[in-house]
Amino acid sequence: MTRSGRLICLTATVVAVIGATRADDPQRPVQDSPQDIRSFTERALTGGDPVRGTAVFRSPKARCSVCHDLDENRVKPGPPLTTVGEKFSRDQLIQHVLVPGKQLHPDYTTTTIITTDGFTHHGILLARTNQQVTLINTEGNRLEIPAAEVEEESKSPASLMPTGLTKTLSKTEFADLIAWLETLQSKDTDSRQGMPAEIPELERPVRLEPIHSEAGRFDHPIWIIAVPGQVDVYLVVEQMTRKIWRLQLGPEEVKELFLDLSEESATGIYDGILCLAFHPEFERNGRYFVKHHVRTEKRFVPVVIERHFDKTRNCDSGRPSRRILEIDQQTDLHWGGMIAFGPDGLLYVGVGDGGPQGDPNGRSQDRSLLSGTILRIDVDTDREPYRIPTDNPFVDVSGVRPEIWAWGLRMPWRFSFDPITKDLWVGDVGQTLIEEIAIVHKGENHGWNVYEGFVPYSRRYFRANEYYTMPIFAYRRRYGSSVTGGYVSRTNPQSSWFGAYVFGDYQSKQIFALKQSEGRLTSVRRIGMAPEQIVSFGQDHGGNILLVGYEGTIFRMMLDESVFN
Repeated sequence: MTRSGRLICLTATVVAVIGATRADDPQRPVQDSPQDIRSFTERALTGGDPVRGTAVFRSPKARCSVCHDLDENRVKPGPPLTTVGEKFSRDQLIQHVLVPGKQLHPDYTTTTIITTDGFTHHGILLARTNQQVTLINTEGNRLEIPAAEVEEESKSPASLMPTGLTKTLSKTEFADLIAWLETLQSKDTDSRQGMPAEIPELERPVRLEPIHSEAGRFDHPIWIIAVPGQVDVYLVVEQMTRKIWRLQLGPEEVKELFLDLSEESATGIYDGILCLAFHPEFERNGRYFVKHHVRTEKRFVPVVIERHFDKTRNCDSGRPSRRILEIDQQTDLHWGGMIAFGPDGLLYVGVGDGGPQGDPNGRSQDRSLLSGTILRIDVDTDREPYRIPTDNPFVDVSGVRPEIWAWGLRMPWRFSFDPITKDLWVGDVGQTLIEEIAIVHKGENHGWNVYEGFVPYSRRYFRANEYYTMPIFAYRRRYGSSVTGGYVSRTNPQSSWFGAYVFGDYQSKQIFALKQSEGRLTSVRRIGMAPEQIVSFGQDHGGNILLVGYEGTIFRMMLDESVFN
């Protein structure tokens, strides 16, 4: 998953150069002992001199600046560190530096390519076309490999950054480096409409209450959905195990396996099942839809499948999946994640830009592709996987995919519909500096990668006559780095929460709520902190908002115990 899906950027030093090696020449990284890691951690938890830390960053011993920069516009194998001090606590910084790869974001996993001449190339994927694959190695050198010469390609969960930093730096130097990293925070503190510099905290934080027992915890749950017509019965999706569980609450809690998709879905740190949606006529036809990942020898493919319950509406029918949609991707990054039926009875699908970082090929601005979009399709057909609704905005536009409802999105991980206004709310995961919440309408271009939130990002695919729709709300990295879209609260018209959109951040675990009027932000608050990473929100049968913790717990948000003001 982020978050997805999703979600933790790499921050650390690099002490080795990886280029092209013979395929039979394995690397042997220097290992830090547990004792060294503990002692370096203890020394760096407090103190350190940021001024000296700048020198450590640029020193030949650490060589951090080989792979990292403070300028988002410079292309290097590691992420820019511009706001890393906002994104991570000191303890998190220490762990990312000392144990690279422990929580490595998929954008910075190592791609290994073996070419037809027997050489192995390692690097971060920078771009891909039908003609060539471009990597960048730890020296900052581009490796342009013709597609015809690629014999094998694989992704490694290992970081390009080798271990062994405790062997090259002293404890004092390491503490100085961490102290300097902690100072790297956004210099943009100006408030603007939709992106206030400060987000006030709620006077009384919202309480979270687990909906199940401790024994009923899940293995990396990623989605919960109420089964229509069955009070207190839910399906809970586990991403990595590719299992879907039926959870029945009440005097006796029952958790039982509903479906195992491990035979047809890929798995991995971020691969797996992403989402599930019930057909609007589910109680009559038993149809439901699942979005998950498939890997072939050379391709990574997000797919949407159709399945059926049996006649009792308690079990899956066991019939084979019917593939509805395949989404072509050049990489295995930024796949979106959400599917949901809208108030119009049509299926909406969130699709990411497909990577690599920064969308260098401008796929989100290319309407001949499905990338970076919200799709809208009609699945009520027997002879074909789906139909194009006749009122989609680009049905008769040459060179444009007619499935597209809106475009210019980066990673629309979670979205939902307001049951009263019918507005489509989307949480779009940002690139470098900003996370955003948007209300998405028919035919809109939401700007990525010309804009990141309200801020210009790149002029490469800018079009002078294009109108770019800005988000309702955006926040900087000091509040989080991977937005998780939620729901508008509509349970009680007399409640202060009525009309408030509740959402969160996967990485920071902060929970937010906002209100808007005619597309303009009127108020936003930090309303609480989740004990686990916020991977999704859901709703119970009464419309109360649920929070899915990625570490295994699903919570009910007790909104009415607090006041939104």
